[in-house]
Amino acid sequence: MTHRRVIAATVLAIGIGGFVAGCSSNNDSTGPRGSLAITMGATGTPAAGTVQTAAGDHDDALSHLKAAVVTIAGLEARMADGTWVPMDTGLPADVDLIAIMDAGNVTQLPADLLPEGEYGALQLRITQVQLTLVDDTKISIAPPGSGWTVQIPVSFSVVAGQSTVVKLKLHCGSSFSLFDGQIAFDPEIEVEGVEHD
Repeated sequence: MTHRRVIAATVLAIGIGGFVAGCSSNNDSTGPRGSLAITMGATGTPAAGTVQTAAGDHDDALSHLKAAVVTIAGLEARMADGTWVPMDTGLPADVDLIAIMDAGNVTQLPADLLPEGEYGALQLRITQVQLTLVDDTKISIAPPGSGWTVQIPVSFSVVAGQSTVVKLKLHCGSSFSLFDGQIAFDPEIEVEGVEHD
């Protein structure tokens, strides 16, 4: 009798172990993956369609800035079926928009592996903006809620074993504005292109 209970318990334990392992492997099995990297450039020009200030008004926000460091804390890519896939590698990342704008450079966020498939948008979340004015005064712009969230429509595909690069550009000329002597931030980002290696 005892021997049968031991055998039954052993069979039950093996069965449960196999079931749990099967469930775990289904959860962990993400299928084929490809690399996605995001580059971020910056320009002093406003985004297309942005309402301009009156001609001759040279007291714009950019003329007051020596540095503008934004903290990119979240990045997600939306698959064709509507599923949002987080990109966690290398985040949060600090980017000095004025430095890359002045140098005409871009900064590349660390690449992450995403499930193979078609994608239709990116979502970027900035949680902090630290400014250095031309007189070296340092100020912070308080974020709305959990930060500034920008959804960027862009079509790209992720292919297993290959890398995809999405090139973004932030328009500092319309992202930073001056109201009553205070600098405000509302990120205007556009897609410059998509490259596949």
